[in-house]
Formats: sequence, C-alpha cells, structure tokens
Amino acid sequence: MKIDYHNMPKGANKTTFALRYIMNIIRTWYLFHIKYPRVKYHGFVRVMPHTSFAKGMRIEIGHNVQFGNYCNVAADVIFKNNILMAGRVCFVGKNDHQYKEPCKLIWDSDRGNNGTTIIEDDVWIGHNATIVGGLTIGKGAIVAAGAVVTQDIPPCEIWGGVPARKIKDRFSTSEDKILHLKMLRQNGK
Repeated sequence: MKIDYHNMPKGANKTTFALRYIMNIIRTWYLFHIKYPRVKYHGFVRVMPHTSFAKGMRIEIGHNVQFGNYCNVAADVIFKNNILMAGRVCFVGKNDHQYKEPCKLIWDSDRGNNGTTIIEDDVWIGHNATIVGGLTIGKGAIVAAGAVVTQDIPPCEIWGGVPARKIKDRFSTSEDKILHLKMLRQNGK
C-alpha cells in the first residue's frame, strides 16, 4: 500500500500519519461494508467520527472525499472526486414533507421527490453548511461555513449566506478558471 504524504499536516510525524491513514481505511471499510452497506465508494474516503448516512438513500462516493465530524447525509447524493467537507455538513431533502394539502397533518404527509444532489470534483464545503436536495455544486466551487444552499452553484464560484448567494469567483481571472477546469478534465477528476 502506498501512503500519500502530500496532505500531511506541517510538523506531523510520518509514522503517526501512516497509522492514522491505515486506521481510516479500516474504518471506511467497516462503515461501507457493515454499517452502511448500501453506500457505494470508489477510492479513498475519510469519514470522521459521528458522521451518518441515512439508510435507503442512493449515496455514491468517489476518490479522495473527506467528511468532517458530525456530517449527515440524509438525501440521495453523488459525491465525485477530491471533495473536502468540514464538520456538521448536512445533505437534506427539499420535499421531505408536503405541507400544502388542507386537512392533512404534516406528520401524515406523503414524501415528495427530492431529486439527486451532485457534488462535482474539487469542491470544498465549510462547517455547518446545509445542502438542499436535487441540486448540483459545480467543479471547483466553495461553499462558505453556515451557508444554506438551495440552488445550483456554477463551477469555480464561492457561495455563502442564508440562502446561499454568490460571494465571488474562486479565481481572479477567467483565464485561471479555464486553466483549472481544463486541468480537472485532463486528470479525469
């Protein structure tokens, strides 16, 4: 097994890093083969403690995907590659409960169609963000901490707020954005 040390924190011990890396592989195997067997993963995935995946959902995870502490995936989500999520990121359905039918309690309402959320390659999602079901977060996008995302986010944009809106572009020039997206295409990421 080849351990990738490029993401090792500054000043960290290589032996400790390697042991944590191996333990992560074991934890991931346990989570996705024993605890959440319906979750499909295709590469290195790091799942921090207390993260949960709702049963009965379609959840697919690519290569180099990290879930921070206490994340919750309670909707159909496809995670592509090279995704970082801080702690307490939640993926929720947009139509979990119908509330517009008179004389019917919300408790008794039917479930609506939530669609599938797609998180493209090279995305970073900040602490305590909530992603509502059925949308796409584009390649190279960043979601600020505490944001509530209710609509698609285009590639290489930084969004934040409640509801989330564009804050700025990730790169200072359109040429840099084009170069970055080209690199992602070439690397198949």
